[in-house]
Amino acid sequence: MGDEAILSGLSAGLKARGFEVTALSGAPRATEALHGVRAAHRVRALLPALLQHDALISGGGGLLQDRTSARSLRYYLGVLALARRLGKRAVVYGQSVGPLSPAGQRAVASTLRGLPVAVRDEASRELLYTLGVPAALTADAALLLPRPRVTPGGDAPVLLIPRGGFPEATATLVALGKRLAAAGLRVAAMSVQAAEDDAPVRALAAHVSGLEPLRADTVTAALAHVARSRAVVSVRLHGLVFAALAERPFYALAYDPKVTAFMQEVGTRAYPLRADTAQLFDDVLRGARPPACAPLRRRAAAGLDWLEAQLKRP
Repeated sequence: MGDEAILSGLSAGLKARGFEVTALSGAPRATEALHGVRAAHRVRALLPALLQHDALISGGGGLLQDRTSARSLRYYLGVLALARRLGKRAVVYGQSVGPLSPAGQRAVASTLRGLPVAVRDEASRELLYTLGVPAALTADAALLLPRPRVTPGGDAPVLLIPRGGFPEATATLVALGKRLAAAGLRVAAMSVQAAEDDAPVRALAAHVSGLEPLRADTVTAALAHVARSRAVVSVRLHGLVFAALAERPFYALAYDPKVTAFMQEVGTRAYPLRADTAQLFDDVLRGARPPACAPLRRRAAAGLDWLEAQLKRP
């Protein structure tokens, strides 16, 4: 869902500025139907796509890291290297960088040196600086999406957004959900990536009395659920980004440095996966005002200006 939100925000912004957009995709037909852009298979059609286009944008998201897969990092750096070899303009945009092994750091530094780079958080910019790669600062391209219509009522639910593969985070959300339900608050849980998130949503529904399981198959649906919530507690980064767009209070369980970095960007902290649920419950119950995200949205818009300048420079 995060990848789809990034592509939606970025492609709409580029098309509004007169660019023709093609997306590299693992499922080109689905991408074309969902986003209204041309799409090419990210492996089988990579070389023809690069030959037919003027520029490559590598972004956004957490592509430049090798914690989950060194193979993935080799692919994304290889695409950039191939574009440069073919004489195409290449830009790195809206990414977070790291975690990186020493070998990953060397590979990233070697590939990105001399390229225009804009990252989505200060932590990534600082890491690249240590590698000798200067970078501009933008924000997550999903923040370019239109703000959803916010309709939380007096009985709006607290929305829990888990991520599969992190049982300690699910346990924290279960404990929090039980406290919220015992306090008489409505609780919902949303799956934003069915293959990974349906299992923890089922676990939440099994343990939290009255919890409403929600499914979001599109970015629009996910944003609508977030906009109807009282507050959002999310393991997934783009659950937090969607809450920022909808200006709902949000709280993060940080499974990855990019989550911590996003919360730092909006001036607040992330909780660990095994959070103090009593403290988290108190924070949600107090109904704190949403973090001030307007500056981050302005930075995303300014980042699009930066990107346009890179694509149009002589």
